[in-house]
Formats: sequence, C-alpha cells, structure tokens
Amino acid sequence: MLIRNVVSTLALAASTLAPITSHAASLFGRNASGNAPAATASKVKMIKFTLANKTAAPMTVLVNDQPITIAANSETPVRAAVGSDIFGDDHSTVKVHVTGELSGNTVSFR
Repeated sequence: MLIRNVVSTLALAASTLAPITSHAASLFGRNASGNAPAATASKVKMIKFTLANKTAAPMTVLVNDQPITIAANSETPVRAAVGSDIFGDDHSTVKVHVTGELSGNTVSFR
C-alpha cells in the first residue's frame, strides 16, 4: 500500500510539473525549437569593406546617411549594414548595394 501511495504521488507530481517545464525554455530566452527569440535573431549584420576612389577628383558618398569624402586616388574603410545602399552626393544615385559578399573586399570607383 505504501508503494502504491508513493507511485501515485510521483505520478501526480510529474503530471503537474510537465506543462511548466515545457514552457520553461521561453522563460530563459529560447523558443520551442531551441533558437534565440526572433527579436534578437533579426539583428542587422554589419559588413566591413573598403571604398576606393580611382579618379583624379575627390568624391563624396553617403554611407549610413553619413557623408564620407574619399580623396582622389585613395581608399577609405567603411562599415555598413547588409541591405543598405551607398548613395552618391546627389542623394538619389545608388552607387553600391551592400551585401555579405562585400565583406573584406574593395569597391572601386573609376
């Protein structure tokens, strides 16, 4: 009789705690698949690359809405978000669309 009471108590405790433990992962920053929540997984990836001005005149471009002047025949390292665009100084001409393939490479303007 004592063993039956212990088994019954353990079964009741297990059935009570099972729903709680199945949702515990969400309390610790993980979703049901074990991955980080979508809000943190969708962080924007930044890419580092170099812009090179191979012309005889300085040029200005907009990177992350900040103007950057590249001297004639020189290079400038930049960091921009994947999916962003680098515009010319007229604010309407897209010079470069930033992709992951640019990482560590040089983009030359001639």
